[in-house]
Amino acid sequence: MVNKLRLCLTVFNTSITSLILIGMTVLCLILSEKNTKDQTYRNFLDTVNHATSYVETQSQISDGWLRAIERNGQCRISIWDAGRPLFSQSLSEERSVWELDFEKARSYAKENYGIEYRADEKCKESSHLEFTLQGIGGTAYYANLSLLTKDEGIIELILLYSLEEMEATIGNQRTMVSLAALLGIGLLTLFSWGFTGKMLQPIQENQRRQTEFIAAASHELRTPLAAILSATSAMERAEPAQRAQFSHMVHREGERMSRLIGDMLTLASSDSKNWELNRRNTELDMLVLDAYETHYQLMKEKGLTLELSLYEQDFPVMQLDPDQISQVLSILLDNARNMTPPQGKVELELIRYRSTVQIRVSDTGPGVPDGEKQKIFDRFYRKDLSRSTRNHFGLGLSIASEIVKRHHGRIWVQDAQSGGAEFIVELPLP
Repeated sequence: MVNKLRLCLTVFNTSITSLILIGMTVLCLILSEKNTKDQTYRNFLDTVNHATSYVETQSQISDGWLRAIERNGQCRISIWDAGRPLFSQSLSEERSVWELDFEKARSYAKENYGIEYRADEKCKESSHLEFTLQGIGGTAYYANLSLLTKDEGIIELILLYSLEEMEATIGNQRTMVSLAALLGIGLLTLFSWGFTGKMLQPIQENQRRQTEFIAAASHELRTPLAAILSATSAMERAEPAQRAQFSHMVHREGERMSRLIGDMLTLASSDSKNWELNRRNTELDMLVLDAYETHYQLMKEKGLTLELSLYEQDFPVMQLDPDQISQVLSILLDNARNMTPPQGKVELELIRYRSTVQIRVSDTGPGVPDGEKQKIFDRFYRKDLSRSTRNHFGLGLSIASEIVKRHHGRIWVQDAQSGGAEFIVELPLP
């Protein structure tokens, strides 16, 4: 599901960004090609102006000047005086091919624009025409045909300016820009794939945790349910004197299942952001004292000593949810009681600092390995002895962590001086 969503998002993001990239690329390419064509046409007109000015002002036209004009192979000129070619000899090996294009240019100007040399026309003002022409060999030209008056005669000048270089430049631009666009689309695809994967990581992680949560919850619910079914089945065949024992087992396992379901609903409310705090003025030291009195007898029944340290400090009234903070204290004290072997000791401390208060619960149990100190706050996590007792379902510390976070505090575990574990809850002072 997540992979399919990732693929869809990647395709969508890549498509949108690619369309924008292609649109911008095409626009830039159009502007670049227009600039190239405009520059080529300006060069053509400059060449035409230079050639016509030279022919009109010079009494003699040298083949050296003509060679200089045609040196780069991009331009060819044909000059006719009184209807006869001024240069009867070809000035280059390719002149014969160009001659056909000159004739085509003269015919094109005559047929489409009615411009041609007539021997009976004298003292006519100079005129010129610029147009595009497709040559015999397929070469495209900017063409110019000028009729220049000189010494009461008319000189006909035909100039063909090849567009092969311009077309090659435009072709190279298109190739380079297309390759750059394809490379950009490829990089965008890779980026989108990586970005969507990063973006969907929390969803994927939440899905994984949800799957693990459901699997673990199903396993934990199955255990008391199996005990209840077994006890009820045994009650049907048991003697009346034994039925009370099986009834007590059903009641105990039912309470166990009820606590587990309640914890699961608590965490579900937290996940859906529906878990609201009922903050009110609370004396934290009184909550700690109540927790001590509640668990003192439970500790004693197991042969444990519960010590309370409040110190002689002034604890201010805080805006807390007293029920939830009491739940945190109960979770930590129950956890310490189940971890600590008989004849051990559990300490409950409340300490005030400059801007925070800390609740510390330490024991003389086996402690928590360094590699597990962060993991024990995960849901249904159980690996060491402190999480393997029947009264713990891997949710207590998770709930305590959620409650503390919602009070803008933090909770962690460290090694106690006695060798066991010390859980610390830190809450900010108002």
